[in-house]
Amino acid sequence: MEGRMPDVSLETVSAEAMLLDVDYLQIDGKTKIRVIMRGKDRIYDLLDADFRPYFYFVPRGAVTREDIIGMLVRDGGRTIGSTGTEETSRQVLGKTANAFKVYVENPTDVPKLSSHMRKYGECYEADIPFARHYAIDRNLIPFIMYRIEFTVGVDGRSYLKGISPMDAEAKPEFNVLCFDIETYNKRGTSEPSLDPVLMLSYHCISRKGNREGVITYKEVNLPFVEIVADEKALFSRFTELLDELDVDIVTGYNSTTFDINYMLQRARALKIDFNLSRNSGETRIESHGLSNKVKIGGRVHIDMYQVVKFVSVVGAAEHLLRLNSYTLKNVYEALSGGKKVMVEKGEIWRMWEDGGKELERLAQYNMNDSHALREVYNTLSPIPIELSRTTGNVVSDTSVSTTGQLVEYMLMRYACLFGEMIPNKPVESEMEARLANPIEGAYVKTPEPGIYDDLVMFDFRGLYPSIIISYNIDPSAICTDCGDYYESPLGTRFDKCRKSITPTILQELINQRKEVKRLYKKNPDDIFLGARNMALKILANSFFGYLGYARSRWYSRDCAGSITAYGRQYIKRTIDQAEKNGFEVLYGDTDSILILLNGRTHDDALAFLSRFNESLPGAMELELEDFYTRGVFVGKKASKDPAGAKKKYALITKDDRIKIRGFELVRRDWSWIARDTQRRVLEAILKDGSAEKAGSIVKEVIANLRDGKVPMKDLVIRTQLRKPMDSYDNKSPEVAAARKAVEAGVRTRREVERSVIGYVITKGGTTISDRAQLEELAKDYDPDYYINNQVIPATMRILRELNFKEEELAGHGKQIKL
Repeated sequence: MEGRMPDVSLETVSAEAMLLDVDYLQIDGKTKIRVIMRGKDRIYDLLDADFRPYFYFVPRGAVTREDIIGMLVRDGGRTIGSTGTEETSRQVLGKTANAFKVYVENPTDVPKLSSHMRKYGECYEADIPFARHYAIDRNLIPFIMYRIEFTVGVDGRSYLKGISPMDAEAKPEFNVLCFDIETYNKRGTSEPSLDPVLMLSYHCISRKGNREGVITYKEVNLPFVEIVADEKALFSRFTELLDELDVDIVTGYNSTTFDINYMLQRARALKIDFNLSRNSGETRIESHGLSNKVKIGGRVHIDMYQVVKFVSVVGAAEHLLRLNSYTLKNVYEALSGGKKVMVEKGEIWRMWEDGGKELERLAQYNMNDSHALREVYNTLSPIPIELSRTTGNVVSDTSVSTTGQLVEYMLMRYACLFGEMIPNKPVESEMEARLANPIEGAYVKTPEPGIYDDLVMFDFRGLYPSIIISYNIDPSAICTDCGDYYESPLGTRFDKCRKSITPTILQELINQRKEVKRLYKKNPDDIFLGARNMALKILANSFFGYLGYARSRWYSRDCAGSITAYGRQYIKRTIDQAEKNGFEVLYGDTDSILILLNGRTHDDALAFLSRFNESLPGAMELELEDFYTRGVFVGKKASKDPAGAKKKYALITKDDRIKIRGFELVRRDWSWIARDTQRRVLEAILKDGSAEKAGSIVKEVIANLRDGKVPMKDLVIRTQLRKPMDSYDNKSPEVAAARKAVEAGVRTRREVERSVIGYVITKGGTTISDRAQLEELAKDYDPDYYINNQVIPATMRILRELNFKEEELAGHGKQIKL
């Protein structure tokens, strides 16, 4: 058989290990799957030589196996054709299809042959990477224990003969190396073709004990510094160190974009081999959707900067949400409460040239970066690890994935289990058509602006997931001629009798989360249980968005539209029933309602909740979120509109916990002085019930701005440039600031484009863009801009409900009581 393993020893070895990664190697011109497993005392590097690249072909009309064998395509000097076919019956979104499983010689042959064969029918699963296809077919799950059987070939390689899951769950213990580099930057920035890597720090978290150090090639009189001959020797020593410490996971901070990318480019300039792989394979940077990832043969790379961004976007770490930028310093200090050792980036080259004590300080700074990274890794890495364990995708992928990509992988894996072919990605015209025909969103009952006392909020526990489960909503369940069905408010019918992928996955996620929450309550210090709870919540809440996402393989307007239609139906029913029970509903939005008690008791509210839940289908449940002593709802920006703004309110409980939605203080594109003033105003109203105190806070801030007493760091406004500078038509402040920084030579285009820009509006100039300067270049600030465009807009939306006028904030406002 093509791809058969070489002669092997007769002895079969059995062991227990957990899955770490799956990739493939080219050996003697053949492509072979490699499975990396971590055992108790060693790594198992296993080849599976029997898995062949393939795709599915559903012909139009009558096609025989002989016809398929005759479908050939030329590629350079090669002729590509199938190396074998199997007839099979598979499902395509619930519809049975007679298909051929078409095998080819190499993974790169799949897209070429399938593209040719589309003239004669439809091809499926031709765009799935080879190693991912293998993991899906074998249903391999990272971080669970497997019993493996393998033999050792005469070539010294280990060949996998069997792998079966065990009941035991693996505790994810690996050898992890945190690292950071410093580079020469006399021109303000570093160029790999010109500027050397000066030093590299590492901290290894090992099963055999921790180890750390700094590698450099200048004399540094510190005990943790290792001196090598030159820059080339630094690269060589780093690769040796990974083998010496038997490193499983390599982690850095922005290491995809900078550290590893820089070292790869620098190695080419030095004309040296630089490969971090273990045993075999290469080190390269690959595209992963809209982002990149580092692929290291036999090891896993996790970029903690990408993890931090993901965690922040999904709201999985409350203490990160308040950060203006996700620098290692800011994230480390937010997570640990400590202070990170810092040096001025622009002075690194001078410290290197000065040597002596300055070089010692640079080495300490470099070492501290790895220490800070270790803290970030220990705190946040359980989230991608548990997402990996839950989705089944390897952690090198989950650590750079969006929620949509995580959902897609789960659907792929379950499609295989259900005997369904994975749908193809949509072509550009399909995506454009989907975007041009959006679904109707959620129902919102807007509030009357004002300040209210004694409220209670109810919300549906996982509204959209529970709707999907209750009504079997899935593209494969849509039917027109089924006998027993659910009919959505839009008229779409879903087969009651069909077991469908999406409801099955969601029910499993919800059941798992119930059990994990029970265990976590008993073991609140178990960081992995906490992370698994969060992973299960993130995934369950992401399926609806994926069904309505224009780039989705499983996109279904009927499904997504039916889900929101059911949602509107249930939130309206909740409001109607609450009002029929004598409650006043102030606000309703998507999956929650806020009720004014108006003298009714907490027990009255809970009694209504209990009665209402009796009317809901099995998977749906309305829950008590909390009771609140006071709340603030503001008006829309258009002051003539009397209705309140959507999702813009602040509430406080009797134990002073504040819930804030939609205000500027949770957005980084407002200056800290505006956000902090807004927060203090909200607290004065919610905690103290004092309009006078709220007004006084704003007046004091305005006075400090006029007197020049506000520190420059509190005035920085941060905005992300999401595309190249030249593609912006308008001269916005952030673009203007970025251009000035590039022209001044303090930043390169690569550093500012698609990055978060921090700028200050300074004095002088005719426009705001003229006055915008990068924070490190700003010498003064324009107080009038920050008063009129930051502080007053951020607070007047609240103070207007207390009858304040803008001119009163100058110090002549009347005293008002709540």
